[in-house]
Amino acid sequence: MDSDTSLSFRRALGTFATGVAVITAEDQAGVMGLTVNSFTSVSLEPPLVLWCLGDESDRRHVFHTAERFTVNVLGAEDQDHSERFAFGACRLAPEEIERGPEGAPMLAGAMTRFECVTHERIQMGDHVIIVGRVVAFDSRPGDGLLYFRGRYGRAVGD
Repeated sequence: MDSDTSLSFRRALGTFATGVAVITAEDQAGVMGLTVNSFTSVSLEPPLVLWCLGDESDRRHVFHTAERFTVNVLGAEDQDHSERFAFGACRLAPEEIERGPEGAPMLAGAMTRFECVTHERIQMGDHVIIVGRVVAFDSRPGDGLLYFRGRYGRAVGD
């Protein structure tokens, strides 16, 4: 695909409104976060979710090898987290971390958190699909953070 077509394709994909999540995982240097909008459910039985990690991501080394991770779904008030973990400082400070029942690092205050054990990694195009088996989750009421055509919005909740 040439660069003009690739950009047009990216813009077309942006017309699908998505929620925003931060994936958290840990390596020897500490806990790292990565903003994604590629999160989706796969199966209720067993409980499986997936997200996609770009081959060119500067954080690929942590997330591609992690055996445990958490999908932290952001509330409408968490746009700063989305921006930070997309482009900014990607390491979490100790006060930003909570631990799930199985020990995976979780973003304190996230609206919903799915603690996962890596179930499968599937290379597809220029991304790897990471499938996680959900071992624990929690959720609180609130409005969700949306992303549409390069802009943030709000999904009105309970």
